[in-house]
Amino acid sequence: MARLHLFWPEGTPLPRLEALDLFHIESGGCTGCALELASLSRALLAGNHPIRFVSTPRQAGMLLLTGSLTVGMAPVVELAWQAMPGPRVLAVVGDCAVDGGLFGGNYAVLGGVGVRARSSVSLPGCPPAPDEILAALVRWQTTEGER
Repeated sequence: MARLHLFWPEGTPLPRLEALDLFHIESGGCTGCALELASLSRALLAGNHPIRFVSTPRQAGMLLLTGSLTVGMAPVVELAWQAMPGPRVLAVVGDCAVDGGLFGGNYAVLGGVGVRARSSVSLPGCPPAPDEILAALVRWQTTEGER
């Protein structure tokens, strides 16, 4: 199992960040990205990091989607998006969520969420490693903090 380092390559600690609550939905696919996110969530809990996963969209500031969007999961994703309070942010992680990946559009699959909705964080990869996901979230959070 790969070890997740919560430090930048130069050895400096991560910048001080505001809390970011993520609600994850696997909308269809092989669940490879979901496994990487599970690994990331354990590392974040162990490191007392301000980025955390929550169990309901009512507590979340960011909706994090993995997998291609299926016809059955489209209403679930929409309900989760509507249940989120305040300023909402969408993040798509993995090739399937970004552009459909291996699962092209057909009668049961709508394709990637990244081509149907505007996302603030878009991270391709099959699947992206936990450190790449963390780096993308930290990069987004630091650029948002500058605005």
